[in-house]
Amino acid sequence: MQAFIKELLALLAYILRFFLGKRKPPDQHCVCPPALRKPDPFIYDQYYLMGLGFPVTWDNPDIYLFEGSTLVDPHDLKANTTYTVVARIWNNSTDVPVVNLKVIFSYLSFGMGVQSHPIGSTTTDLNVKGLPGCPAFAYAPWTTPATLGHYCIQVLLEPPDDSNWQNNLGQRNTDVAQAASPAVFTFRVGNHVGLTRRYVRFSVDTYTIPPLRPCRDASGGPPRTRAATVAAPLPQGWSVTLNPNELQLVQGEEQDVEALITPPSGFSGTLAFNVTGVDQNGPVGGITLLVEVP
Repeated sequence: MQAFIKELLALLAYILRFFLGKRKPPDQHCVCPPALRKPDPFIYDQYYLMGLGFPVTWDNPDIYLFEGSTLVDPHDLKANTTYTVVARIWNNSTDVPVVNLKVIFSYLSFGMGVQSHPIGSTTTDLNVKGLPGCPAFAYAPWTTPATLGHYCIQVLLEPPDDSNWQNNLGQRNTDVAQAASPAVFTFRVGNHVGLTRRYVRFSVDTYTIPPLRPCRDASGGPPRTRAATVAAPLPQGWSVTLNPNELQLVQGEEQDVEALITPPSGFSGTLAFNVTGVDQNGPVGGITLLVEVP
């Protein structure tokens, strides 16, 4: 009985020391397991970047389409034609590669929150950051639907393990139009995520990914970055009208939105406009509209 009381008091003393922040000193003879390390495969993920407060473009720099060996724009696709979708994939880990990384390809109608259609899947090996094999590339053949139209490509990464599961979905959703004062675009917005009504509102900016600065030299200096924390506002003289500019969508409903973009007098060139939809739960999606003025 006396031994039991002694052990009980020792246990209570240990618990008290634990809550007071005093831990048992490590045993120098203990062979402790190493810290678990994981890979971090990622692609340019608009939803993840928006969650961090960064502006985004929907003209995804990590997703391409080829017809044979010719690079093509996703806004100018032919019906019932086979293209190759290429995804460029990165690894943020410097010590853990990914073997047999599963890459899933799909497409949407041009717009936001519309239904997804499968293209196919493949696997690729991804090396660690800074070594050959990073970035890696994944390829999938895609035969476009028989109906002409604009389509959005999505790429989803499904690795065996990941230190960050939030940066694995990339989307390329781009359209181009000549400005005949104004340039006219039409896109669809849908609600296929739940039974509740979706209230969608839009924002417009002209953010583009800035060029990468030259590497810093041995004297130091700030690290290279291409991130921006504030989206570029509409340039002076431009006007953008969305009709309608807000939507209420019941479950399963889709509606068309028309965008009218008018350039200022005397402008010549190309300018990108990002239209992003947000509902009561967060980002719905977005599109990048390229206005060309001869």
